[in-house]
Amino acid sequence: MKVRFIMPCIGGLLLLGCMTNTQYADLSQAPALKLSFVVDQKYDAENVIGMFRSDDPAGLESRARSMGVDPDVARRIRDASNPSDINALANRLVQDRFDKERASIEASKDDFEAQWKDLLPLFSNVVIQTTESPWVHSEYFCVVSSIHPGISSWWGNKVAVRFDRDPASKRRILAHEILLSDVFQLLRKRHPERELSDWQVWAFAEITPVLILDNPTLRPFWPDFPRAGEWFSRSNYPQLAELEVKLKDLFDHRMSYVDYEEECVPVLQAFNQTHRGQ
Repeated sequence: MKVRFIMPCIGGLLLLGCMTNTQYADLSQAPALKLSFVVDQKYDAENVIGMFRSDDPAGLESRARSMGVDPDVARRIRDASNPSDINALANRLVQDRFDKERASIEASKDDFEAQWKDLLPLFSNVVIQTTESPWVHSEYFCVVSSIHPGISSWWGNKVAVRFDRDPASKRRILAHEILLSDVFQLLRKRHPERELSDWQVWAFAEITPVLILDNPTLRPFWPDFPRAGEWFSRSNYPQLAELEVKLKDLFDHRMSYVDYEEECVPVLQAFNQTHRGQ
């Protein structure tokens, strides 16, 4: 059994977390998050390829339908062996969207900025105080996507949400994608791959934003979205529903955020990471 984290800076594994917090003894002085909204057709096409040619836990058909893509086209991209054919298929999908929706995509960028004007300071502060760390990246670039419902970056600071989301989703889905990236990187810095696989860290990073975004300060911005404890039974990742309940209990009873991470590690190590969508 792991010793619960009750003393500061015990062991090399926690050194990074301690350094992060001592850099800003008063976390209210940590830099607030900045967001830059962009339209990026090349990014959209590259990530079409990434989505359909990776081992997506949602499953190929579910992912394709969520993007409004014929599953047969998704399979052609997945199965093609010639890079030029792969690129041509992906670029055509995205170009077709831009040909039809370019004006709406550009207009949606302004709407995203308006939706986040009042939310961003609150969101940034809640995340800093909950994770007890400054943001891993002080700025995120948010792609107003032609095709992707939502994308996060495991390692970087670029995320995406589709242009035609309703106002509440422009807030809630984008918050999830940004937070997924941040908590993934915080956990990975403290727990290397020999302890947790990328997919186990991904499972943690999908669930933890749902728990944080149920904060009473933030909940009014997305009142109709499923609450923590029921999110994944209604999502593209039902295989995470049981794990969500376990992590929610640890989150609700945490002594600190690092304590929550530490208590999650053995639960994540036991998680059947091969249980993914087909």
